[in-house]
This record gives sequence, C-alpha cells and structure tokens, in this order.
Amino acid sequence: MIFEVVVPIDGCEEEKEFKLTKMDDFFSVITGLQSEVSLKLMSFGALKTIAFELPEDFKKRLEIEKIEDLSIFYIFVLQPQVSDSSMNIFSPIIVNNKSKKMGQIHLDLEELGLESLNDILPKF
Repeated sequence: MIFEVVVPIDGCEEEKEFKLTKMDDFFSVITGLQSEVSLKLMSFGALKTIAFELPEDFKKRLEIEKIEDLSIFYIFVLQPQVSDSSMNIFSPIIVNNKSKKMGQIHLDLEELGLESLNDILPKF
C-alpha cells in the first residue's frame, strides 16, 4: 500500500510517499517512492505498549476518525551484531489505513511520566 507522508519522518523529510510492505505479524518495511530509502518497522503491539494521546493537529493531518483505522510502528535498526540493534520507541510512525496518510510523532517523556529516562538516555 502507498501512504502519503503528511507529518515528516526523521531522516526522510523530503519523502512525500512511502510504500508499506508487511513482512509478518510483527515486522514491516516502508520504502520511499522518491529516494527508495527503506526503514524496518516493528508493530506497536509486538512489545509492551506505551499509552499516549495524539495532538489534535496530528489527528487532523492524518484524518484520524477512529483508533481502529491506525497502525503504529517503531523504527527498528537491525545491525550485524544483534546487541547493536536499536529501536526508537519514543518516535513511532502512525499510519492511517483508511485515509492512506502517515507521519511520525515525537512523544514527550515528561508527559508519559518517564522523565527520569532523560538521565540514562545517551546524549548526541
């Protein structure tokens, strides 16, 4: 399926559309139609979930009406050494399967009650 990017995805800010390919129940890949960059995704439900609310502006841009229309994914970076692999759980990709629109949201650790993670997260 092809999705229009209405909220930019980090590192792919110029990409306007992605093709979503489901690999299995847990993993998918999105591929930019312009750049052909591929990002591996893990289904939100594959791990313990984080409860969060979407801002109104985000919901409008993705034309979200019902939670059932959404798929939520984490960007997953697989490295040759498995222990070097990583996943960005605080900036999920939200896909509206009904409107065919997608975007990335950056969650606020303080709003999630996880501000103490700031002390242990690596600084870049």
